[in-house]
Amino acid sequence: MKIPVKKLEEHLSKDFANLYIICGDEPILVKEAQDQIRSKATSLGFSERKSITCSSKEDYAEIGIENNSLSLFSEKKIIEVKFAKQKFSKEEIPILTNVCSQLNPDNTLLLIFPKLDKKIIASPWFKSLEQFGILIEIWPIKSNELIYWIKNQLSRYQIDLSNDAVQLLTERVEGNLVAASHEIEKIRLLEPEGQIGLNEMLNICSNSEKFDPYQFIDDLLAGKSEKSLRVLHSFKDDGFEEIFLLWLITKELRILYRAKEESEKGIDPKITFRRLGVWEKRIPIFYNSINRVKINYLRMLLSQASALDLLIKGLRKGDIWQELTLLALSISGRQIISPKNIKLLVDS
Repeated sequence: MKIPVKKLEEHLSKDFANLYIICGDEPILVKEAQDQIRSKATSLGFSERKSITCSSKEDYAEIGIENNSLSLFSEKKIIEVKFAKQKFSKEEIPILTNVCSQLNPDNTLLLIFPKLDKKIIASPWFKSLEQFGILIEIWPIKSNELIYWIKNQLSRYQIDLSNDAVQLLTERVEGNLVAASHEIEKIRLLEPEGQIGLNEMLNICSNSEKFDPYQFIDDLLAGKSEKSLRVLHSFKDDGFEEIFLLWLITKELRILYRAKEESEKGIDPKITFRRLGVWEKRIPIFYNSINRVKINYLRMLLSQASALDLLIKGLRKGDIWQELTLLALSISGRQIISPKNIKLLVDS
């Protein structure tokens, strides 16, 4: 059965399945769905949790082992499986389908996939998974829905913002949930009393420029390498989460790649940017950026970003901040990453 993510809370208030499947590449929304399922499981006595990251056949076998094994304390168990790739081999697919068709009634299995190709979603083997549980596809939030998402997040923390202040925050984050989440967290830590108006919100924004990840991205695209490097070092010193920063970079690289690809077919990049949700005032930055690079170079940067994702997930070795720095400088125009060292960086 398939349900939209906005209906998950309502579903969980009435029912709980042995299998949940989450697909999507919006990390904030994926985490929200994951947390809702975890919370419901805990309330139902699922006191043990096992986490598995699937990147090899041995990892797939571990899912079956965990499903068949008894809990250490004879308690209910939730098994969370995160998949690092978007394609699946002929050996891996039967393992997944067999486990899902023979779920231990004392376990709940939560499968977390990245955004999957439509062909995979429509394939017979994936459709069979859907028959055994609940499928939740997560799509990027639309710009006209963002203000309601922000208001909902603020209400959870009992933070009262005036309509003007909410509008300013919405414009500032420019459709980026990661950025919106960070802004809301900074407001929450201030423990404000009473309503926050437009002037207070402007003051909060002006005092947080050092921690502004989306301005950092714009500086990268604008070719401001020296400023970008200083800000990146401040992110490292202040414990900024690498996964959020990499997600922001990768998302913008994908937009640039798509626009460059379509421009070679005669489509105006500005049309592509608007279709992909780039806000109007950022379009000149994106437009100037793709004029500096060739499509093969963008493809190489995306490959490097994928390598960094594996590094953050512990699936390869390396220094994450060093490699983030190389990627950032290459985006800003230094072109440090090249065909001569891309393979070394990916395989290290």
